[in-house]
Amino acid sequence: MTRTIHNDDYRLLLGFMQQVRETAGITQVVLAHRLRSTQSYVSKCERGERRIDVMEFVRYCEALEVDAGVLMDAFLDYRDYRLAGDESMAVAVTALMRRSKRRQRMRAPLKPGGQPEGTA
Repeated sequence: MTRTIHNDDYRLLLGFMQQVRETAGITQVVLAHRLRSTQSYVSKCERGERRIDVMEFVRYCEALEVDAGVLMDAFLDYRDYRLAGDESMAVAVTALMRRSKRRQRMRAPLKPGGQPEGTA
């Protein structure tokens, strides 16, 4: 079995995550601060020098304010469509950002009275 860190799909995932970060307008420095880590850590993760485990993936997504499940779904869709040549990474990331915001609103804790927090 191929080690995950050297797998083409893993490298594609890292590139996808980097594209999400850049599309969100978040620098490596800002992301590192949100993760309580260093810019070097973020850089090594994005370049594949440091393997990201599933819990780090979830924390990374939370720091980007993107739902981890939606990001993974969008990545898998992108990977499959990419093989067919039908979708660019930018299109996939844009769709991801829309879906993630919808899902986050659905998960928002309710205030007394049944309204999601942050709503009037």
